[in-house]
Amino acid sequence: MVNITNINYRSKVDDFLRRRLGWMPARIALAIISWFGFVNLYMTRVNLSIAIVAMVKRNATTGRAVSCGSATDQSESMLQFNSSHALELTEIPGKVTTIVPDLQNEEGEFLWDDTTQGLVLGSFSYGYALTQVLGGRLAELYGARMVYGVCILGGGIFALLSPVMARWHYGALIALRIIHGMFQGVSWPCMHACITRWIPPIERPRFVAIVYLAATLSSAMTMPLCGVIIDNHGWASQFYVMGALSLLWCCVWFNFMHNSPEEHPRISVRELQYIRTALKESGTKSSASRRVPWKEIFSSLPVWAIFAGCTGNGWGISLLFAQLPTYMKNVLGFSIRDNGTLSAAPFLCRYIGGIFWSSFSSWLISRNYLSVTNSRRIFGVLALWGPGIMILGVSFAGCDATTAITLLCLALFCNGANTTSILVNHTDIAPNFAGTLLGLDNTLGSIIAFIVPIVTGVMTEGQESMEAWQRVFWICVPIYFITAIFYLFLVTGEVQPWNDVEFVRVSPSSSSSASSASKRQKPQDVESSISEEEKAPMKSSE
Repeated sequence: MVNITNINYRSKVDDFLRRRLGWMPARIALAIISWFGFVNLYMTRVNLSIAIVAMVKRNATTGRAVSCGSATDQSESMLQFNSSHALELTEIPGKVTTIVPDLQNEEGEFLWDDTTQGLVLGSFSYGYALTQVLGGRLAELYGARMVYGVCILGGGIFALLSPVMARWHYGALIALRIIHGMFQGVSWPCMHACITRWIPPIERPRFVAIVYLAATLSSAMTMPLCGVIIDNHGWASQFYVMGALSLLWCCVWFNFMHNSPEEHPRISVRELQYIRTALKESGTKSSASRRVPWKEIFSSLPVWAIFAGCTGNGWGISLLFAQLPTYMKNVLGFSIRDNGTLSAAPFLCRYIGGIFWSSFSSWLISRNYLSVTNSRRIFGVLALWGPGIMILGVSFAGCDATTAITLLCLALFCNGANTTSILVNHTDIAPNFAGTLLGLDNTLGSIIAFIVPIVTGVMTEGQESMEAWQRVFWICVPIYFITAIFYLFLVTGEVQPWNDVEFVRVSPSSSSSASSASKRQKPQDVESSISEEEKAPMKSSE
């Protein structure tokens, strides 16, 4: 009886959606729901980076020096940490240092030093590194619906538990964040496995830019949103808001997501045939391999090119994601409210850059101005050298906050080219193992991500000064430049021979779904039955 009720419910929902949204290609619907998924994914991940500014007392000692400030506009508009306290300005040769009075009783609940804060911020990555390969492999074998859904469901639950754990002990919060990281570690690899079954190759860079970098857009939205919520309702309330939004998204995902086009009950036959044809030409199988060719993977130079690119990109992004709010507050002297808004601006630029560069790259490839390999080379170097040059400029910008923010925005705008180079390169060289490859890639990135906050915490311990942060930036610049050189000379856009090994069908439902889809319409000719609108709904600029 339960099964009959469920079937009737799904049938009614499918009929309703077919009537209302039948005009929308199924892969566009996938992009929309996945976009919201990445937004929720990163809301529960990066909110701690801004919340910790309000959670922790300004300093365990009396007063703290803010490196930058001015006696006029900055002291009035940007350095209002607490409107009930006046700021004392002291002249120091060569600069003005703003001394914030003792706020132990007014700001924050926890006496965590900089090293402890680094451990708390980096703990997510401890667990995140453990499940990357597992997530990609599970999605290759069983599909992304359950893997990705459980990932975000867990994130929502852990966000709701975060205030309780933080007040219990910082060690409990670290443990929770590690488990949270384990759940979310599967996210990117399983979505990579998903797009190789859903998205034609020419559309993948733009899909990655729009959907994956919703993570970046989420940071741009989450930081100011957290700032407003914290300012009005306290730091704990923003965890509850983010957790509730994640649980709401899961209700939609589990009801309407399907693992492959063949399983989708509302996909048109034209779109289904177009996707099948495009994936077949790219070397993508509609099934999963019995084994992973580990030896071939680790002896492949193109794989090591991606690893090199990931290393440089991961170090820079980890520094900005986890540490930018702290830099904005303790060095440039922005308040929590301004901190959230201004810290978000560079990430918004990264999202815009991702869409721009991926569209431009696809346009060049589709008109044969660039090969796939040369496109990956050019935009990979842009994604690494661009931020490297800009961060070098930030290190010399000193207390010029306008210049620093502008350069950070340009850095992440350039880094958006990652979507059409390093990030999508796995699907070029081995579409059948794209999830596993991204899992390996992100495992390396995760190791970097938990090292960076610790290194930053140690280098700035007890000296939140411009000079200390310059040293942090100087480490980042050569890493960007060296890894870009490796990527430039080793990268390729060609499918590798080890992509084709013995395969087994993912699930019996795929074939039956494909048969039922075919019965809806029998196209006389695949190419003639596919309209241009259905071929490229995600590449309108091409």
